[in-house]
Amino acid sequence: MRSPEADSKILSISELAAERTRLRGEGKTLVQCHGCFDIVHPGHIRYLRFARSLGDRLVVTVSGDDVVMKGYERPYIPEDLRLDNLAELACVDYVALSEDEWAGPALESIQPDIYVKGREYESKNDPRFAKEKAIVESYGGRVVLGSGDVVFSSSEIGRRKRNTLDMEQQKIQRFCRQHGISAARLKNAISRFSDLKVLVLGDAIIDHYVHCEGARGASESPIVSVKPVSEEWFVGGGGVIARQAAILGAKATLVTCCAEDEGLERIKTTLNASGVEVQNLPAPGRPSYAKTRFIVGGQKVFKVDRGSPSPIPIETTDELISMLRDRLEEYDALIVTDFGYGLFGPTLANALPELSAAAGKPYFADVSTNGQANILKFRKPEFSTPTEDELRFAMADAESGLSNLASRYFDASDARGLIITMGRRGSLCFHRPKKKATRLRTDYLPALEVNEVDAVGAGDVFLTGATLAQLAGEPLPVGMYIGGSLASISASHLGNEGTPLPDLYDFFEQRVELAGE
Repeated sequence: MRSPEADSKILSISELAAERTRLRGEGKTLVQCHGCFDIVHPGHIRYLRFARSLGDRLVVTVSGDDVVMKGYERPYIPEDLRLDNLAELACVDYVALSEDEWAGPALESIQPDIYVKGREYESKNDPRFAKEKAIVESYGGRVVLGSGDVVFSSSEIGRRKRNTLDMEQQKIQRFCRQHGISAARLKNAISRFSDLKVLVLGDAIIDHYVHCEGARGASESPIVSVKPVSEEWFVGGGGVIARQAAILGAKATLVTCCAEDEGLERIKTTLNASGVEVQNLPAPGRPSYAKTRFIVGGQKVFKVDRGSPSPIPIETTDELISMLRDRLEEYDALIVTDFGYGLFGPTLANALPELSAAAGKPYFADVSTNGQANILKFRKPEFSTPTEDELRFAMADAESGLSNLASRYFDASDARGLIITMGRRGSLCFHRPKKKATRLRTDYLPALEVNEVDAVGAGDVFLTGATLAQLAGEPLPVGMYIGGSLASISASHLGNEGTPLPDLYDFFEQRVELAGE
């Protein structure tokens, strides 16, 4: 809780403009600094002391959380606490939150006599600083460069100390406060899943785990020798999504296209037991896909893929499109997931937006890239959930920032929303701007758990939770939390059988950010 003195220092930009007029009438000199001030360190203190020494009053304008462009995890400290920190400093007279992407609008409103920037701007060719300088000089003010000469970095401090400062949990708590996320709200949303019907389109995949002992070099050549002891089979691919949806109460149907083989029978038996309908369009010569992972001492040693990544015949594609056209109206949404095995050729991918629009039902998209599945093949989804690597692959860009990639993705795909999943780093949601040239609004949720045992299928259940929440009328951040919870539980054990409701509710009860409702 901030002190009364500090509380009196925190004003709005408009209040500061009025205070500026009063100070001018008294012949007082007003100095202004502007920045993020994420982790206030000795360099900041010296910089602010130096600025205060130049005049009678010092105002510090602070960039809001939504406009801090230092990476998806920044700022480390939320805006309300950053304001508090500065207001407690004796050398600071006023503090205000700026919701603009640069200092220009605040400078135009407050019109300080002196604007102080760090000495590093002597050698920086920064066009925004040039504009700021022009604004200050236009009304007769002046710009001073100086920092107190002790250099620290909030970015470096945060990078080195983030775990000891418990920044991730602080971000999760703030995310929940900001979006009104509570255990009661989450459970209420999930209770509405039983009213939903989803159609899932994806490849038939088996995740096969072989537990072994030995793991030693073979005598005949330098290869690993293992002895199988036991094995487990799990439904993978689109089946994971359909099964998790059914376990959460929704009615789910998996549509796939492969040969009527033993693997498909295993998938049907497993999914039928969970209440999932399976509809297969037979494609001889295209067997169900199996991924066998060999495990020694709890660690995956190597993986063997069995299947035929080949396009489905055009006749089968036409039949599949016809079936979707006939059945989609029965459902609340279509979920498509592409593993790059040939199911989603151009004809099918291009038909999805038209099928969705004709039925008046949204569709949601994801890929699992192996250098073949490209999220851009899916146009006009309600939202998509690629990983960062999958998005970079689609945009052929390994260097640009995520906001830049997201903006270009929206332009190329005409998607309504985008959630980038980042494994142990959590998830990042981008909301499509309503107007051109409007900065993308983002929501970042750190991973809820880091006790990862097996991440296979975690992205699939994330998509399931986020989709069902959206269909139940909840905003994307609530879907991110439900999806993130499912992914965390899934990744904490080997194999993906879907998270039962009691386990999900127990998870909510154990979360610090949901306590004390």
